[in-house]
Formats: sequence, structure tokens, C-alpha cells
Amino acid sequence: MTEKKILAVFGATGQQGGSVINQLVSEPAASLPNISQFHLRALTSRSLPISSASPIQLEQWYRLIGSSPDTDTDNNTTNNTTNTIQVTPQVDFHTPSTLLPALKDVHTAFIMTTPSFTPVTSDDPNSSKEFLAVQNILSAALAQKVDTVLFSTLPNITELSSGKYTHVTPFDDKARAEAYIRSLHPQIKSAFLSLGFFMSNWLTQGFLAPRYDEDTDSWVMRLHVAGGTGIPLVDAGRDTGKFVAAILERGVDGTGEAVLAAEGVYALDGIAEVFSRHTGQRVRYEQVTVEEFRETGLKGFPESLKDVLVEGYSALEEFGHAGKETGALVEEGKRLVRECGLGELVSLEEFLKKEGYVLGKGPRSKQWGS
Repeated sequence: MTEKKILAVFGATGQQGGSVINQLVSEPAASLPNISQFHLRALTSRSLPISSASPIQLEQWYRLIGSSPDTDTDNNTTNNTTNTIQVTPQVDFHTPSTLLPALKDVHTAFIMTTPSFTPVTSDDPNSSKEFLAVQNILSAALAQKVDTVLFSTLPNITELSSGKYTHVTPFDDKARAEAYIRSLHPQIKSAFLSLGFFMSNWLTQGFLAPRYDEDTDSWVMRLHVAGGTGIPLVDAGRDTGKFVAAILERGVDGTGEAVLAAEGVYALDGIAEVFSRHTGQRVRYEQVTVEEFRETGLKGFPESLKDVLVEGYSALEEFGHAGKETGALVEEGKRLVRECGLGELVSLEEFLKKEGYVLGKGPRSKQWGS
């Protein structure tokens, strides 16, 4: 019997990494020809009471992280074809001595890094904390002769806006990291997953959530951009793994393909309508001035983070998430998932139902805590 290749998953206890693990150990993904060749290694920064790279039962893994696979999906997550998973705890992006053993004997690595919202003080944009983390990971990957990396990226807003919006550093940092990874070809093969806005943001980020307005007896979402502004949305905690599985099943040829991962592009007005249908109450979207959004909607936020959010949504309105081709790219990603037989993606309305969303309960998410 051929020995299975190791697929390492960074951020295994978060939304993206957790979704990758849940999908790849479950039907239908686990029985696909290419996916079935992998054995998973979960990498987490958490301290867990196990030895490095220890193989443990899946049930023990879910007990350790205090979570369980989502059983209310198209996938049969209760009938896992893979019974064990390797686990490496206390992996630190900025501590090379933890990265080298984490990537030992790994064939493919799914890499997601935590965005940094701190402004870069150096004249060198590549000195950002996230970019340095990616350099550390790739240095370890090259040293351990990892064959392929799949990186969770985002568009470069400075380039997309031709230099008009330069403060959306969480996006630009990931895009620069993507360019760096591409530069390492052919030493290491790569593919890229660019996720849309997380549906869970509307449950965990108070400035996006509907707020009750006594004057109109309605719930109101307020941003400084037009209601027709389109936002690609994805249930990252449930569907990231479907896109990763589809990319791996199709195979990574090393050309650096990029897949935009989203269930659909929703106008802000349309998002409010979905909330109305789900709650049975009047929810509407209202465009406000930039000043009102900064001072009221983002009250208490650091000025640097206000810059990120104001410019980020302004760029979205003017240029689209990934330019004029955003809608077509979303459909292309969805088609890839369908062709691999990985089931339907979660719509915003389905997401709110799964989360048991109730108006006025404050920022919360059943998946990821308050």
C-alpha cells in the first residue's frame, strides 16, 4: 500500500483551517482520488496536552479543541473515512524552531496567516509582521523540501486602485506575500485561495451589524458607500474546505492558479433584505457620510484601523473586490466546487439560519464565540 502524503494545515483551530480539516476528513471529499492520498497534520499555536506530530483519533482532536464538525451540511461528517490526524501544537509563525518540525516530511501545506492591522512604520512594506511570518514559513518549507503550498491571499488594493487607496494594509500584505511565494517557483509549487468577506463578520463586527433606529422603528446597517456596492460573501467556517478540496483534487500544476472563494456577490441593500427575511423584521441599509461612519460607526477604533476600513469599503465600491471580473471569478470558483461533487455552498440566508441569528443579541457567532 502506498504511503500517504502529509498535508499540513496552518490555523487548524480557526475558521479557515478548521473548515479545511472538517471537509478533508469527511465525505464526499475524503474519497476523491487525489484527496484520499493525503493524511492530515493539524498545526496550531495552541498549547495542547499531546506530543508534536502525534497521531490521534479524530474524536480526540475535536474534544481537545472544544469543537465538533458541522453535521448540518451536505457532507456526511459523521462517517469519517479518515480516523486519525497528526497534531503539532505551539507552532509560532515567528519562531523558526517551531516551523521546521511542523513541516517535516510534509508534501503540501495550506497556509493562512493572521492579518496585521498595525501600520508599517518602516519605509519597507515587506517589513510587516504578516509578510515576515510568510517568509519564515516558506523558509522552513524550502528547508524541509515541501512540494506545494496553498496560500490564503487577498487582492492588492493599492494596485487595484492605481494608488488611490494605500491604507488597506491587511489586503496588501497578503498580496505581497503571494507575490513572494510566486517568486519561489520552481523551487516550490503554489496555488492561491482568495476568500471573499466572511459572513460571520456581520455577527462578530459590531459596526456591520443592524442597529435599532427608534425614529423609523427599523434596524439599520450603515456604511459610507452606496447600497448597490457588491460584496462577495463566504461562510468561511463551513466552505473554505470545499474550495481547498477542489483545488487539491484538480491538482496544483505550479502555475500559481488563484481561486476566488465566495457563495455569491451581495449588494449591501440585498444583505439587509436577507436579514429582513430571516428575522421577519424591517432591516434596511443606509448610506452615511464618511465622517459619520468614522466618528459614529467606528467610534473607539484606532485611527489607523479607521483608515483601513474606510478605504477598504471605498475601494470595494469603486473597483470591486477583485476588479471588474469579480462576479465572473466567483462563478468560476463555484463551478470548480460543483465539478468535484463537493455539494452546495452556504448562502447568507442559510448561514443566518444555521447560526440561529437573532436581532439585537450583539456581536456573536455560534461557530467562533463572542
